[in-house]
Amino acid sequence: MKRNGLSLLATLIVGLFVVPFTASLSKAEYVNLETGVTIHYEQSGNGSIPIVFIPGWTMSTDVFVHQLSHFEGSDKFRAIAYDPRGQGRSSKTMEGHTYQQHGRDLAAFIDKLELENVILAGWSYGVQEQFSYINQFGTDKLAGVISIDSGPDVTGATYDEWVWYLNDDSNGYARWFTEGILESTQSVIDEFAKWMLEDASPENIRWVSRIANMTPPSTASLLNATGYYLDYSEDAKKLDGKLPLLFVTRDDWRSAAEPWISANTPSAQSEFLGKHLMFWERHDEFNKILDNYLAQF
Repeated sequence: MKRNGLSLLATLIVGLFVVPFTASLSKAEYVNLETGVTIHYEQSGNGSIPIVFIPGWTMSTDVFVHQLSHFEGSDKFRAIAYDPRGQGRSSKTMEGHTYQQHGRDLAAFIDKLELENVILAGWSYGVQEQFSYINQFGTDKLAGVISIDSGPDVTGATYDEWVWYLNDDSNGYARWFTEGILESTQSVIDEFAKWMLEDASPENIRWVSRIANMTPPSTASLLNATGYYLDYSEDAKKLDGKLPLLFVTRDDWRSAAEPWISANTPSAQSEFLGKHLMFWERHDEFNKILDNYLAQF
């Protein structure tokens, strides 16, 4: 009975930390950048075309488990997901918590792994991270760009502009993520998780919360505060016709995103699906969209 009880306890403990996703055989690895930052990453597939998945604010490689699983055994693509500094299992530094610095870290990461013909796939604030890289280092090492549920601009006069925040922050949304994450960390994280998910079950909220809590609140606050000022619209426009572009955006942002994409990057492929974590919750649908885009490579 004691042995059975311990086994049950072990199962319950594992259940708290291993949430409902398909296990991936991707390898967890670490690379030391010359800045002294250690970056945690996972990869799968053995192909010559790397796809670098970039998580959003406070998130980690864990969110891309279904994409890493999807490319297991691929002899064409190599899927790589990494934790930006301050997030997930990467170094928790005192400094460098701006998306311009994250862009420089991404460049160093690409160089360290000796990647060429890279397809960047940023999600949420990870979109700003990839455009920060493009803004500073150009596209010589890139083959394509995928933007998942974010446009290149962060703030605007109205939400018709496909932005996260209003210029005057009249709804207090930007302040909530900047000051609130310091003053009431867990409540902000829980509400953030509910907003991201179609299925906001307690189990799924715990999973998102566990990931978000790996980022120190001070780091999260700085990233959001500095991200508020970013606008990479011109960098995005310059990519049209130069690199294959894919935008995958949640359904309720369609009315704002579709006109912007049509007017500014008309050659881009554009799809609308689910909510903010659609690539995790609707991974079969998302991966089909991904495969359709990747067929051109």
